Amino acid sequence: MTALPFCTCLPGATLWLDGVGEATVGELTRRLLDGHRRRVEVLTPTTSAVPGETPKAAAERIGLVAEILARHGILTLVVAPAGQPSDREHVRARHLRAGTTFLEAPTAGTDAPAPSADALLALLTEHGLVRTD
Repeated sequence: MTALPFCTCLPGATLWLDGVGEATVGELTRRLLDGHRRRVEVLTPTTSAVPGETPKAAAERIGLVAEILARHGILTLVVAPAGQPSDREHVRARHLRAGTTFLEAPTAGTDAPAPSADALLALLTEHGLVRTD
């Protein structure tokens, strides 16, 4: 039997990167996760934009896709500012109902310092979503 090029033994999750420069941090994080044999999908608003959509509706739509991917064992990086933090509450609740992990990390433009891709990898490892062995 041929070994799969990715790990199917860990649960999926959504990591929402919110702020300026999130696409760069998301891509660097994806590359790190590839090295850990994780199935990773990066969702951005530019690849799935709907004309005239409100920030809240966009967050809910992207969050739905992320939750479905996470439920199927894929680590999903959402690299999209979601307007107000309350816009993500529906997304968080949806993940909770499905039993999937939902994490958030500001990337820049907030009071918190921007995490590096290594810091995001550590966050995912801390939540049991990446193996470092």
